[in-house]
Amino acid sequence: DQNRMTARGEEGGGLGRVAFGAVGGAMADVVPRLVTYPLETLKSRSMVTPILNKQLKSKDPAQLPKPRLAWRETLSRTYQTLGLWRGFFPGVHVALLGTIPGSAAYFFGYEVGKMATAGQSPAVQGAVSGVAAQLIANVFHTPIDNVKERAQVQESVVRAGGQKRVYSTSELVRRVAREEGLGAFMRGYWRGNLLWMPWSVLYVSGYEHLKRSTAEGVWTPFEDSEDSRTLRLGACSAASSAAACVLTHPIDVLKTRMQALPAGLVPGNGLGLATEVRRLLRAEGVSGLFAGLPYRVAQLSPATVMTWMIYEKLAERFAG
Repeated sequence: DQNRMTARGEEGGGLGRVAFGAVGGAMADVVPRLVTYPLETLKSRSMVTPILNKQLKSKDPAQLPKPRLAWRETLSRTYQTLGLWRGFFPGVHVALLGTIPGSAAYFFGYEVGKMATAGQSPAVQGAVSGVAAQLIANVFHTPIDNVKERAQVQESVVRAGGQKRVYSTSELVRRVAREEGLGAFMRGYWRGNLLWMPWSVLYVSGYEHLKRSTAEGVWTPFEDSEDSRTLRLGACSAASSAAACVLTHPIDVLKTRMQALPAGLVPGNGLGLATEVRRLLRAEGVSGLFAGLPYRVAQLSPATVMTWMIYEKLAERFAG
């Protein structure tokens, strides 16, 4: 009887942990997403700018920004023409709306993966948890990303002559559905998995490994206190996120271009991953595969730090 009670208690605790993963994950991701959204917008625009510039070059070379001043001109032009909110936060309400179910699904899968691999090494546990988390979450993230990224790069697309003006979110959704069909909202789902599954595996495995190593004294640059523990978790998260960003960035470039740009605007867009890689390398070189990397690292590293620190704090309260 005692064994049955213990088993039931562990089962209830496991189910409670999974439920916490869903609720706590959603709560932990909203504020970081909002705070770092301007960097995410700049990242998306910088990823599509090289290929759109080629479209512009045949029309009006004078419109092309000088490479070393491109970021300054982008900031200035965006602020002057669209203002702070429309310039740096386009589609933010869509992103935040999708963050809640997407993050809930991600951390739900994360906790399921941890339960399924209890007792395994940090690397195995992190890998399984990361894959499970991403497979579930990407079902929610893909349509949101398609709308959000289109909204983010509209100003660049208008300059390239891809559309007449900047549309509101509702206009954009109706236009995509009418001209490209409902399937366009799931464009890039498999590329998203190809991007975020390795990212999740790299990030979660690295984070769990660094967290345990620092906690067990393998690597202890911090004192044993509450404040230092917060710094330790933040450092583990930032390092893991930056490494995962660099290693997975080329796939993010291809995914973003596929989702952010209308299917017929850029020749070869959406024809296949291998074909697009060859086209990109021929046209832009290796640097094209890493367009927007500084913005991505600058956006994701603090975002993941904030998200996981909030999540860990909530987890401590839940366990207590």
